[in-house]
Amino acid sequence: MKNLIFSITIFTLIFASCNKDADINQTQSSCDFKDFKYYNGIEHYLGELSNDYVLIGIDTTNSDIEIQNFISTVKQLDQNYEYTIHNSSKYKFKEIPVKFKASKSCEEITQIISDLEQNKIVSYIHFTMQTDNCQNAIWEPVGKLCVNSYGSIFYVKLFDENDLNDLIQMISETNTELVGQNESMPKWYELSATKHADGDALKMANHFYESGLFEQSEPSISKYPVE
Repeated sequence: MKNLIFSITIFTLIFASCNKDADINQTQSSCDFKDFKYYNGIEHYLGELSNDYVLIGIDTTNSDIEIQNFISTVKQLDQNYEYTIHNSSKYKFKEIPVKFKASKSCEEITQIISDLEQNKIVSYIHFTMQTDNCQNAIWEPVGKLCVNSYGSIFYVKLFDENDLNDLIQMISETNTELVGQNESMPKWYELSATKHADGDALKMANHFYESGLFEQSEPSISKYPVE
């Protein structure tokens, strides 16, 4: 009987250990990168993942010194990289493209994003996409190398501008935020997704459209010079 109990105990421990290892492997093998958005109802390819950069969003209430102090503590980042803190008067967050010390896989970047978003100062961290285009909207060069990414904002177009029920319900379910209505295009609403939402702005834009409750939904894709 003692041998039987001992055998069962060993089997239970081994089984639990295997499950734990499986959970760890599942976490490590997770890749949250989305390489498309919806445009006029069709998947639009956004580009290949950049394995060298991520975009950090931090509330403008934090000073540049506080941001620099935080970045200096992140061991995965290249501390010799001369990053730029982008700050727009019309946007709630400062955005900083930062570079890894060494190229990372999608799974590694996913885990790094998850870990760093535990810091209070961080509002969001997003994947970046490779691009050969390093020009602004009027075809002026903005750097030698750029990446594309997205902030917290995404836009949703209603079927009926007077019916907000589905929009309000989805905002509640996804922990996103309503920023406001477009005055010149009243069917369009601006929303925000930070680390507290069920996904970043790209994922949420896709999710809102895939629900079938809205006519369109798109993130705001931007270009960031990194060299």
